[in-house]
Amino acid sequence: MKLFFREFGSGKPIIILHGLLGMSDHWIPLAKQLSDKFRVIIPDLRNHGQSPHSVDFSYSYMQSDIEEFLSELQIDSCLLLGHSMGGKLAMLLALNHPEIVDRLIVADISPMEYPMGEDNEMILVLKKINLSAVNSREELQCAIQTATEDKMLQGLILKNISAQGSSEFSWRPDLESILNNLQEIYNFHCHGLHPDCDRDRASEKSGFNKETLFIRGGNSPYITENHHSIISELFPRSEIVTIENAGHWLHAEKPAEFYAVCRRFLK
Repeated sequence: MKLFFREFGSGKPIIILHGLLGMSDHWIPLAKQLSDKFRVIIPDLRNHGQSPHSVDFSYSYMQSDIEEFLSELQIDSCLLLGHSMGGKLAMLLALNHPEIVDRLIVADISPMEYPMGEDNEMILVLKKINLSAVNSREELQCAIQTATEDKMLQGLILKNISAQGSSEFSWRPDLESILNNLQEIYNFHCHGLHPDCDRDRASEKSGFNKETLFIRGGNSPYITENHHSIISELFPRSEIVTIENAGHWLHAEKPAEFYAVCRRFLK
């Protein structure tokens, strides 16, 4: 699949992989900051942003997309940064193809399976918003605010809605495919060394033995002390840095702090 992407600067390439319902737009500020020293490339993953839609939506398919993407851009190896779902994808690329990843930055996600409960806020919000019943931008804003009080989530949802004029609205991502495959996105089939991984393939893969940075939000539950053992086992040259007073969307909540942590690591 040919992915839409944005590109800034020149030098050693950095690929940024966005999270679920994210898109390349969200990472433009960071890309511009890093473009003084690096060639920063931000693709829209399949079923997101301006990239094509498909009923096939899994880490396996997304990994193949990125491999094809790098080949088309003639990039043999790169620095890789991924957030949330994009962080899981980045970890899988590093574990399965360490030759193409020079350094790895993972933003607020662990190499773990997460429970997908019926009370998942993002999913509940998406299901509450009926775009066919919205007839103006004011009604759209009201529908989003009614669905969630979380300002960050409101902004994320709004970015994912396309406006045709002032009264026709549609979802940018392929929500049907995303919702149908959510369990796959919450899983993590690392095929690595940890007993929680697929034991039949445990001996086939080793950890990623290059420098890795995990950045967690101090208010986020996605990287906990219980995860440290599997992180250190799969990524033995890793460090975990916390950005205080930040949640899951730490790059948007604390952009200056997030940039500083990334810049220090990349030096």
